[in-house]
Amino acid sequence: MRNQTLTVFVALVLVLAGCAGAPTDSTTATPTDGSSGGSGGSGGGSDGSGGGAGDADEFVVSDAEAALRDAGSFTSTWSLRIVDSEGQESTLTNAYYVDLDANRTSETFTITGDDEGASYERFIADGTSYTRFGDGTDVLYQVIPADGNQLDYALARGASFAYDDFEEATFVGTETFDGVTVDRYEYTDPMLWRQYGAGTFGSDQNVTITDFTLVALVDQNGIARSSGWELVGETESGERVSAEWRFELTDLGSTDVPDPEWLDEAREEGTVTY
Repeated sequence: MRNQTLTVFVALVLVLAGCAGAPTDSTTATPTDGSSGGSGGSGGGSDGSGGGAGDADEFVVSDAEAALRDAGSFTSTWSLRIVDSEGQESTLTNAYYVDLDANRTSETFTITGDDEGASYERFIADGTSYTRFGDGTDVLYQVIPADGNQLDYALARGASFAYDDFEEATFVGTETFDGVTVDRYEYTDPMLWRQYGAGTFGSDQNVTITDFTLVALVDQNGIARSSGWELVGETESGERVSAEWRFELTDLGSTDVPDPEWLDEAREEGTVTY
């Protein structure tokens, strides 16, 4: 069961993270009357201008790509945390660090917990991509020319999350996230798990979902700084299971992408592919 869960675990996050074609549309929705505004490309306030968030009671998302480009640097992170019926926890994290001004990016992919598995780090600068696979003494390097659209790819990753299911989202209050004030919106519908997390626990567990909530934290500029879902369920034998997926934008304007400590070693030992 553990191997099957890990396979579903990784595949699900790759889809949600955009590696397998996650949606990039976003919708401006007004929960007070159920009407929805326009949607577009990879952001989308009602006019696409990326203006302020407006009335907190209205769920309005601005053009994230424009804001990220203006910021000059940012960090985007996807994470999925699962606690199975045996109480064993696994977490997958994919972090992307972007410095548009310096024209360089780095990425980390890690799995921790009982399902700990493959991981890698990638650094891209000056037209070359350096990837470090493995850990400790079991390390493999790959050095290849970087695709010319790396920055566009990074910007798209930073803006890709669909808000179609937030049409009836409710404003529940303000809080602080990444040092800025954000409005918190939630929408609960246990049936939505079929769209987002249906395969989370593997097919050999008959799980009844008792709670499924979409959550978005929107800053004063209308940027969704954190988006995701929280799922709680119960197996036929009464064990509790849970999952939480998050997409976060942090360190806008303050992300630094230095050379990794292993860069010289990668240049010396890396497998070069052209």
